[in-house]
Amino acid sequence: MNSMKDRVSLAMFYNPKSDLLIEPAKELVTKERPALYSPMTYDEYRLFIRMKGPCGKTQVESLASQV
Repeated sequence: MNSMKDRVSLAMFYNPKSDLLIEPAKELVTKERPALYSPMTYDEYRLFIRMKGPCGKTQVESLASQV
């Protein structure tokens, strides 16, 4: 990774059901390694993207879990 430039990786989903909950696999989340982002449905995700527009790294950071 280049600490001088932003890099964003986004998961893309091909036509999932609108009420599908998107979250990490349960076996990957532990007390020592909590999920970084709150679960949300595909509809919630699409609405978020449409309302905020493409804004790179700040968009991803705004999805982070409020722990």
